[in-house]
Amino acid sequence: MIEFSTFSFQYKSQTKPTLHEINLRIRDGEKILIAGASGSGKSTLGSCINGLIPHSLGGHIEGSLRINGVETKESDIYEISREVGTVLQDTDSQFVGLTVGEDIAFSLENQCIDKEKMHETVMKSASLVSMQDFLDNSPEDLSGGQKQRVALSGVLVDDVSILLFDEPLAALDPATGELAIELIDDLHKQTGKTVIIIEHRIEDVLHRDIDRIVLVDEGRIVMDDTPARVLQSGILVDKGIREPLYVAAMKNAGCDVSGEENLDSIERMDISPYRDNLLKWFSAKRRKLEQKDTPAALSFRNVSFSYDGRRNALNNISFDVHRGEMISILGKNGAGKSTLASILTGIYSPDSGQIFIDGKDASMESIAERSRKIGYVMQNPNHMISNSMIYDEVAFGLRLRGVDEDTVREKVMDVLRLCSLAQYHKWPVSALSYGQKKRVTIASILVMEPEILILDEPTAGQDYRRYSAMMSFLSRVNRETGITILFVTHDLHLALEYTPRSIVLADGQLLCDAPISTIFSDEDLLRSANLKVTSLFTLARKLGLEGSDVASFIETFIVEEKHRRGEAEAVVDEKVTQKDKPVVRKKEEGEAKRKQLKFDVEYFPADSWVHRLNGVTKFGLLITWLLVSLMTFDVRVLSVTLAAGLLTLATCHVPIRKYRPILIFVFLSVLLNALFIYLFSPQQGPEYMGSRTILFNLPDTHYTPTAETLWYLLIVVMKYFSISPIAITFIYCTQPSEFASSLNRLGISYKISYAVSLAFRYIPVIMKDYTNIRDSQACRGVEISRKAKLSQRISGTTKTLAPLILSSIDKIDIITNAMILRGFGKNRKRTWYRADSLKTADWILIAFMAALIALTVYLRFGTGVKFFYPF
Repeated sequence: MIEFSTFSFQYKSQTKPTLHEINLRIRDGEKILIAGASGSGKSTLGSCINGLIPHSLGGHIEGSLRINGVETKESDIYEISREVGTVLQDTDSQFVGLTVGEDIAFSLENQCIDKEKMHETVMKSASLVSMQDFLDNSPEDLSGGQKQRVALSGVLVDDVSILLFDEPLAALDPATGELAIELIDDLHKQTGKTVIIIEHRIEDVLHRDIDRIVLVDEGRIVMDDTPARVLQSGILVDKGIREPLYVAAMKNAGCDVSGEENLDSIERMDISPYRDNLLKWFSAKRRKLEQKDTPAALSFRNVSFSYDGRRNALNNISFDVHRGEMISILGKNGAGKSTLASILTGIYSPDSGQIFIDGKDASMESIAERSRKIGYVMQNPNHMISNSMIYDEVAFGLRLRGVDEDTVREKVMDVLRLCSLAQYHKWPVSALSYGQKKRVTIASILVMEPEILILDEPTAGQDYRRYSAMMSFLSRVNRETGITILFVTHDLHLALEYTPRSIVLADGQLLCDAPISTIFSDEDLLRSANLKVTSLFTLARKLGLEGSDVASFIETFIVEEKHRRGEAEAVVDEKVTQKDKPVVRKKEEGEAKRKQLKFDVEYFPADSWVHRLNGVTKFGLLITWLLVSLMTFDVRVLSVTLAAGLLTLATCHVPIRKYRPILIFVFLSVLLNALFIYLFSPQQGPEYMGSRTILFNLPDTHYTPTAETLWYLLIVVMKYFSISPIAITFIYCTQPSEFASSLNRLGISYKISYAVSLAFRYIPVIMKDYTNIRDSQACRGVEISRKAKLSQRISGTTKTLAPLILSSIDKIDIITNAMILRGFGKNRKRTWYRADSLKTADWILIAFMAALIALTVYLRFGTGVKFFYPF
């Protein structure tokens, strides 16, 4: 049981408590929802339950919090983590293993469980969430729902009694979020564990039954009751949380739901007492949203694009967006939504097809040139922010364009007021929440007055109150200025309430381009796009409505909501006409016309003799090559190391396209080094060899080429280049966790070993972040294309450093908390999921390495001859 008694908490960095006199009891086996707006204190409450407060996040505590009778402030985070398993909001950053199996095993490794039992427990835990067939897969290759399952399995291995989910729906598309709620519910019923869900999307959580809703506001519990009573009270909207859509529709129709016992479930609720009111409201209000008939602001014509040249991320996409429209691009995670936005802004160029902006072909414009018309707000605000202070961040684009400072101040303060950020204009960006940073990035784009605004997942990290204020602001800007706005999102509420028309993508295909009400009344289409049926659709069907009447019912709700917000436009017609039906395109198989090669410095899984070697052997091989290459000047030894290294690289089954750029770069660098040696010290060769054989005379005898000089330069090239094949082989053929276990076996602390493996694991992530940040800066007008001067390109590239550091720090915090919550660092030793013993091939190679080192030492020091020179 969890029991808060007059519990208060204040962070060290704050002047006021975040939680005030919390009194709360959560009984064993209960399933509760802790809800509240952003900044309400709900996540802080969760951090108290899992022990991050006070053992990782410091501050002052008053009162008592006991978990199963133990006072948390007198315990430690490791003991609490044996009782409370936490699935964090950002599952991607929570993963610390390179494979699913490793990640699930992480807590067991920290408990020093032996390998055989560990593998058995991992299989059992993975089976609970139906992930037993994915143990060798990388978490990055999984869908959003599968990632949630892996994260959940990683805490189930400890057989914890309490499962805590921190905003589990934040990064999931609607259908996957629905499956996540079903998974949590199934586990609760199967295991009887206490389940705590922290989330502000109440309607989505109520897809399955919960026992209680604990509503938090300004650090206090303002209501703790059954879901039905919380919905009956009408308190949610006042506290910044969206009511379920069907509840809002029933209230619009004048239905009194204050005594409805099943108000928390549209499926169970008997709507017969409310039928007359709902049908009367629908009949009186029935209408259709006006469709704008304006010139096209942008057009896609048969656009296709592939990242790898094999599978199309977009396939033959065509549509128009009219000037002044607010339109949503809908689809599940990975549908191609963000790719479409990146092509529009010029970050990527299509493999085929054309893009027109205001009727002009945009193919010849750079990203920075397009930024004068198109503003792009990326999903992750940390990929955009490049200044430490809020005011400077919003002013960045204007200053880049040379706007005078008085005008800058006027425009910046205006847009900060519109985004409810004016009071923070002197604050550092680091002091803001994720949702506030999101609004800063929107402000930094709006201040430049673009003609077209693209927002990628604008509601991420935003509660209903702030989200509504921001969307109302954007709607007003759209009406008053005529700006065209595209929302790239999987938030169905955003699309439903604010975008009359939507484009639906699935697996790179355009499934539908139609009015939003028509889309949301088509079950088959929603299923194909991995979207879900809304409760408005369910309510309409329970009223007996069919076909176009369902779409009209949804449209009527949309119009009423716009009237309530004061945003309604003229409405016409009473029926959904034939022209409003979606234009559905069949999926077609297609391949990109050009192959794009990708260069990734990361482990490449394969089944080669090198991959099968023990990590200790591979690490020893790398050290041997470094020692031999640095110690010897003997061409015979260098020939052996170079030939053996190239042969090893050629037989490790890593595609040459992966490492070709590295080999070329290293070879050119080594040649450049040899050239500098010749330019600055051309007589080193003859001095070392003790002879001078002139090949041909030059006027300046200082640079006269000699056989000894060329031989010495050959040695230099071979000496440094011979390391490269083995180093490349080590990088691509050594799994980071395997490498960490090898370092630990060699006597290096497991904490240092794991830190090294995490560095290897996150190199690709950091490279991806760098690319996103660089592109975001270009979208704000920083010219880094070949059209700019070299000095401008260098300056533009350096502007990525601040956001890259900010993004990396955020990741470090999340990873650190995830590792601590799963027991990392508690014990002096740990075991390894991927630990393996030395085999015959390993011992043969170790013997070869020892012989090679001995031969090198003998030739270098035993013969008394430093250089081997046969001529």
